[in-house]
Amino acid sequence: MINAQDIRQWVESHLAEDGGFLVDVHVSDGADIRVLVDAPEGMPISRCVAISRMIEDELDRDQYDFSLQVSTPGLDQPLKIRPQYDKNVGREVAVQQHDGHKVEGTLTAVTDAGITVEHTEKRRIEGRKAKEWVTEQHELSWDAIATTKVKISFKQ
Repeated sequence: MINAQDIRQWVESHLAEDGGFLVDVHVSDGADIRVLVDAPEGMPISRCVAISRMIEDELDRDQYDFSLQVSTPGLDQPLKIRPQYDKNVGREVAVQQHDGHKVEGTLTAVTDAGITVEHTEKRRIEGRKAKEWVTEQHELSWDAIATTKVKISFKQ
């Protein structure tokens, strides 16, 4: 049986050389291997191909019949690990909390304690006729976050 932990170790040591990071490794019962990798500056296809070849060199095709996919997480995938949050500081995110509340805004900070999301909206302020722009900082601890997704924006 193919061990996901072995694959994790191979990929992490390979990525340690050039600043990338491993997001996830999944090995199904049918020996379908899916490896998600990324880097602060992005992960070109050539690096994914090199990682794929390295994994294939480590696994014996005569012993294992497997399919292998090495890619970066898609924009529809939630952020899973701290380096992904660091990479996306300054981008719009939607954070679903474990208590059911949702916070949307700009990811402004990532710390050991959690993240900060800044949200700006127009609100009517008591005693004034016109609405005004109000900015709020939401500090969320890591254990309060259920999922975080980067919002796709097509603004020019």
